[in-house]
This record gives sequence, C-alpha cells and structure tokens, in this order.
Amino acid sequence: MEVGNPRATSYSGLINEVNGVNRLPPASQLTGSPLSWWPYAAVPGVSEVTVEPFRILEHTADVGFEAHGATREEVFANAARALFHLIVEPESVVPREETTVRVEGRDPPDLLVNWLSELLYLHDAEGWLFCDFELRALRDTSLAAVARGERIDRARHQLKVLVKAITYHQLALEQTPQGWQARVYVDI
Repeated sequence: MEVGNPRATSYSGLINEVNGVNRLPPASQLTGSPLSWWPYAAVPGVSEVTVEPFRILEHTADVGFEAHGATREEVFANAARALFHLIVEPESVVPREETTVRVEGRDPPDLLVNWLSELLYLHDAEGWLFCDFELRALRDTSLAAVARGERIDRARHQLKVLVKAITYHQLALEQTPQGWQARVYVDI
C-alpha cells in the first residue's frame, strides 16, 4: 500500500489476496485509519472528540469490528456500516432504494445482534447492499429504521467477504465518556 495515499486505507483488493483466503490482512500490514475516507462527522454540540465510526478487529477464526457514535442510534448505524464495509466497497453502493427494518431483542446488545442479523438476511435473501442507515425509533428492546442502498449488480459490486452470521462472541455495547461503543464479531 502507498504511504500517504488516503485511498490506501481501503481494504479493497486485500481480502482475496491474503494467502488465497477470504480474510482481512493483519492490522500491522495496514496503515492509517481504516475509515479515514468515510463520510463521517461528529454531531454538532455533542462532543468535541471525533472518533472513527468503526474499526476492524482481528480474531483467529472470525472478523470483528468496533463501532463508535455520539449516540446509541449512531453506534447502531455505524455497526451496520462496518458490516457492509466487510461485504463490499462502500463507495460502490448507491442509495437508490430504501427498505424499512424493524427488529426486537431481549436487551440492547441482543437488539444490536438482531439488527445486524436482519440486515445480513436482507443481503443474503434479497440481494441488498446497504450504505446508509437512519434509525427512526430505538428503544432498549426494539428498533425501527430505514436502510438505503441497492440490489447487487455483479458488474459494479465486487463482494469481498462472505459473512455467514453475526455472533455473540465478545459482544459489547457500552456508553463511554466519548459516546457509545459496540464490539461485534461475525462468522465468515
């Protein structure tokens, strides 16, 4: 990867080139912020600390990510962005269509897993690729949201990692002094 190239932080082309296996390379091979190119801005007046919307985590058998946000709604949206960042290059997805997503869970962490699992189901069963998420109602045990994107177009979308499931392994959702943080691992 080129040092100083802001596009070099993208994982494009790296996933399928690591020993012929669909895995992300070790973090030591990546430079810069994983999402320095992602259109992300802090919520005005909420915090002067700007954090990345998410970062990819290494694990021996799975891939994970940490999502950050000033609010719980924002961390749920950024977790969805992280999930689809693993699946496809985000800049290749255009928000042409939208679909309403409603899920329930036993508690907020379970709700996060169910949210991401529903989005993954829509990807697997209906061919959706999402790039924008608007949480309209978020409670401890339910949410209603709009996910925007488009159906897979094999001519334009190069799929990266086949995500099989969202796991509960090392799942975390917590409020920090900087806002909210979630840690999620996915089965690939």
